[in-house]
Amino acid sequence: ALLDDPHMVLDGFVGPGHVSMVIGTHPYDFISEDYGKPIVVAGFEPLDLLQSVLMVLEQIRDGRAVVENQYARVVPEHGNPVSIAACEDVYEARPTFEWRGLGEIDASGLRIRPKYSAFDAEEKFGIGYATERTVVEEPEGCACGQVMTGRIKPVQCPQFGKGCTPEMPLGALMVSSEGACAAYYQYGGARAAPEVAE
Repeated sequence: ALLDDPHMVLDGFVGPGHVSMVIGTHPYDFISEDYGKPIVVAGFEPLDLLQSVLMVLEQIRDGRAVVENQYARVVPEHGNPVSIAACEDVYEARPTFEWRGLGEIDASGLRIRPKYSAFDAEEKFGIGYATERTVVEEPEGCACGQVMTGRIKPVQCPQFGKGCTPEMPLGALMVSSEGACAAYYQYGGARAAPEVAE
């Protein structure tokens, strides 16, 4: 869904190492094969990230689009079969799921299978998708969706470093240290925000 968006301006992807430890690298094949975008599964250390960005840039420079595994010391190509089997036993794909800043995306989220419904907090407490749906609007001025799709840089969000900081986040990308806005804020973007705003 996102890769079909004509306004998407991302040239490549750095893939999540923690998720890939479980699922392996093959679930990303469609990104390179169907959309012609390079993707590199990355570790979390500073040198891992730098090398992963370099690997993406080298693919772009060379006109290649493949899945590469920078984090091979931890991520096996086919993932962890025991974990995959457990996830497939417990979870199933949702017909649709709403992602903050991106809206509804078909078959993009998981839910607990009926046989494990005793452990389903949505059912037990009548929350989330178990209740009548209400659209969760982004906070006013929050531009997480535009940042995630590459339309703007974090510092171009009107709330960045002002109404939205790691201490008081408005959007999903500032909540986690892995989010683009939080990383930008932590590693120098906050200092650049006033310059970009002018």
